[in-house]
Amino acid sequence: MAKKRINMINLCNLAWDRRTKKTHKEYEDIIKNLLSHAYATLTEEYSNYCKSKNYNDDGAIFKLFQMIFIFIILSDGDFLQGEYDAYVKFCHMAGFKELSVSECKYVYEKHSTDDLANSIRAILDLRPLLDSGDYEALVQGFCYLALAGDKSMDENEYYILKCFFEEGFDEAPDSWQEFKRQW
Repeated sequence: MAKKRINMINLCNLAWDRRTKKTHKEYEDIIKNLLSHAYATLTEEYSNYCKSKNYNDDGAIFKLFQMIFIFIILSDGDFLQGEYDAYVKFCHMAGFKELSVSECKYVYEKHSTDDLANSIRAILDLRPLLDSGDYEALVQGFCYLALAGDKSMDENEYYILKCFFEEGFDEAPDSWQEFKRQW
């Protein structure tokens, strides 16, 4: 499938616009819906791969998404209900039980930013399996999540989101300062 360039500023602008016009519940549903197609495709691909190799499908795709959710939720130092509620809706859509607040905090403390980067890199490596619109929606969903609780983005959230943009192909500001200047 042909890749389509994505633009971080455009995705964040759209997330901001929708955030100011939607209720919390509507916004949480938007996040779940944006992530659902890419999640379903990647889960199916992984399941087929596991079957072909006689491996156990251990829910690895869900675990990648969950790690990203947890880091976006906690990276700004606050545990905000709107972000957590979006995570819960995603878990229910995916057919997994959500972690409690304390379990999320444990995962966050147990894992490093390298673990997070590896999770995002795994999804980025699987980008060719996705329809370009589904990959854009996935990144858009995580942009929405970064704005779900407090209607602002902080530096850590910017750096997490930036990992979804392929250097030299997609468009994303090179630094937090540049992001703030453009956004």
